[in-house]
Amino acid sequence: MLEKEIESLLNYNSEVIVFDSIDSTNTYLKGLAADGQKEGTVVIAKSQTNGRGRLGRSFHSAENGLYLSLLLRPDKSAEASLLITVAASVAVALAIEKVTGKHTEIKWVNDIYLNSKKVSGILTEGAINPENAKLSYAVLGVGVNIFTPKDDFPEEIKNIATAIYESDNGKNILPTLAAEIINIFMDFYKNLEQKEYLSEYKKRSILIGKEVSYVLDGTIYTGKVLGIDDDARLLLDIKGERVALNAGEVSVRLI
Repeated sequence: MLEKEIESLLNYNSEVIVFDSIDSTNTYLKGLAADGQKEGTVVIAKSQTNGRGRLGRSFHSAENGLYLSLLLRPDKSAEASLLITVAASVAVALAIEKVTGKHTEIKWVNDIYLNSKKVSGILTEGAINPENAKLSYAVLGVGVNIFTPKDDFPEEIKNIATAIYESDNGKNILPTLAAEIINIFMDFYKNLEQKEYLSEYKKRSILIGKEVSYVLDGTIYTGKVLGIDDDARLLLDIKGERVALNAGEVSVRLI
C-alpha cells in the first residue's frame, strides 16, 4: 500500500492517508484537525477537484500530481504561518532537487519554479485559539506537478506552469518525493524560529533585482526588488522609498 510505503520512508512517526482523488487535501485535513487529529498526520492525493491557492485563488490540480497536506500544532502566534510557508518552500525546492536532480528556484512567497515556470505551490491555513490568540492548528498544503497533464495545462496557465516531467515516463517518484518534503520540512519545523532555511530561501529567489508590480488597497504599485529581510518580507525600492511587503497582503507579479 502507498500509505505504508511513504510511512516507511519518513523520519518521523506520521499517519499517512492516501486518496486517488479528493476535493482538497487541506479541506479534508482541516476537518480532522478540528476533531482533534494528532500533529504529523499527512493526507495525500494524486489529483484534486477543488484545489486552492493563496488569496482565494483556485489551484489547478491535474492528475498524476502530488497534493500533500500536513497537520501541525505549533504553540505559536498566527504570524508563524508565514515561517511555515517559507520553510516549506525551501523543503519542496530541496526535495525536488534531491529526488530528480533538477534545479529549482522560489518566487516570493510560496511558488517553486523550474525552468522559469511554476512547478509547485504552497498554502498554509490554520485556526486561531481565541483564548490565547495562538494557532490551534496549521495545515500545510503542497501541490507539485509531477507530470504534464495529458491534455496539457489549461490555456490560462500553460505559459506559466510546468511539471517535473513532460510525460509519464514510468518513474514513480511520488512516495520518495512526498517523504523527502516531509522529512526536510520537519527538520526545519523543530527549530522554526531559528530560520535556518532563510538563507536558502533568499539564495533561490527569482525576484531579487527584478521590476515587479503589486496591488494594495486597490492601487497598483511598481518597484525594484532589493531583497528579502529576516522576517521574510519582500523589500522594494519604489521611487526611492524602501518598502517591505507582508506576504498576507499582496500578490507580486514580474513586469
